[in-house]
Parts: sequence; structure tokens; C-alpha cells
Amino acid sequence: MQVQSQVHFRSALLSDIEALFAAINSVAAEKWYIGTVAFSLEELRPHLEKLIATPMPPVLALDGETVVGWCDIMAGKAANGFGHVGRLGMGVRREWRRRGIGRQLLETCLRQASKAGLEKVELEVYPDNQSAVLLYRHFGFVEEGLRRQARKLDGRYQDIEHMALWLRPAQAPQAEEPAGALVG
Repeated sequence: MQVQSQVHFRSALLSDIEALFAAINSVAAEKWYIGTVAFSLEELRPHLEKLIATPMPPVLALDGETVVGWCDIMAGKAANGFGHVGRLGMGVRREWRRRGIGRQLLETCLRQASKAGLEKVELEVYPDNQSAVLLYRHFGFVEEGLRRQARKLDGRYQDIEHMALWLRPAQAPQAEEPAGALVG
């Protein structure tokens, strides 16, 4: 599906904080697609400042000054041994879904992550968010684990699927031989 011409994509600026906050809250208000259900503008500010200062600033989809989608990948701390892995977060406002916006946001962020030297990108997704799962699989993400009934909100359980994409496939772990397999 084609992105409508009025939507443009660019790296986030600190001046976008209120528009980004509104977009995140719009998706969070739906409750079932992202883990964020409530936070403040003051809590977002240091997170956004930190991301903007990296080689992988958040990417925004905008219609005029309205943020209609966002995507970011936050690298782990190298000092702790996690510098090769990034954690993906993204969302698209309900009225802007199924227009190719998520695909373009994700493509741009994965390109940034590769250029920044990340080897692996991880994410968590609710399996009942089938559109998101299909998008991630289209880009090559695979399931690495499933946490059953990991979330209970309004009396409803949701599983959480852990997915990952190796940006440098040669470094991806190979499937192990079954126990007792003969090695020639």
C-alpha cells in the first residue's frame, strides 16, 4: 500500500516532543498494542533526548505537524555486553494504519541500526496484534520466545512474543543438531 503524499518522514527533534507524546498516548489509549498505558511528558523528555543524541534518532511520520507514527531502536549498553543489540519500539495512530507507514518507519530504522553497527534488533509484540506480527515477519524477524499470559489488563490476558532480526545473518546462531545426531 502506498503512503499518502502529505505524510513525510524525518528524524525526531526535541521540539517534536508534544506531538510525539500525543501520538504515543493515542496508541496507548487503545491499550492492546503497546505496553505503555500512562506516562508523563516529563518522563518522555530524557528518553527522547537520549535517543536523539545517538546515531539512530527516532524516525517520525508526520502529516503537517501531527505525528502519525514513530519508530526507534535503542542500543543496549556496550559496557554490560549488550551493545550489539537494539530494542525496537514503534506505533502508528489507528486512523493512519494500513497505508505503508509502519513499513517505511521500520525500514528506515533498520537501515540506521545497520549503519550504526548493531548486529541484532529485538522487540516484544502481542501475538493478537496480527498486523504488527506480519510486518515484523516480512522484514525477517523470527520468534525467539513466548511468554504466556504475561500481561493481564482489564481482566484479559495477553501473551508476549519475543522476536528478533539478525542484521548480519552470518552472526546469527545456527540451529543445533538434535541430541544423539551423528556428526560425520
